[in-house]
Amino acid sequence: MVVIDTSIVYKWLREEDQRNLALKILDDFLDKKQEVMVPDLLLYELANVLATKKGLSDKTALEAWTYFSDLNLKYYYPTPAFMSKCLEFARNKGVSVYDSAFAILAEENNCEFITADEQFIEKTNLPFVRHLGHYGFK
Repeated sequence: MVVIDTSIVYKWLREEDQRNLALKILDDFLDKKQEVMVPDLLLYELANVLATKKGLSDKTALEAWTYFSDLNLKYYYPTPAFMSKCLEFARNKGVSVYDSAFAILAEENNCEFITADEQFIEKTNLPFVRHLGHYGFK
């Protein structure tokens, strides 16, 4: 199992740098080689990106959302105790609670968190937080 963030999912839906690497995760998920878990926060983040991204038509945004929705990823709905861990992590690492949720979810499930956010990786400096470019490599 891996935890991925919104930056990875968006690459599934639109042409961006390193899209081919993100699609490897999607392919593994669709082929049932990899389970993917995300916090429910991803729903809000992705919907917001699709709603506000310049140059994206209404039709394209809705088609992307429909495609994503049909994937049926495994969602985690946080508890107050989980959010307390996110708050502590965010304060200790100098990152947002939003980003912390992905890392804490991975930590609690003893799996990797894959992201394209290099600043988050540098700030947290944790072995289970890995860059998209390292997916599939141990």
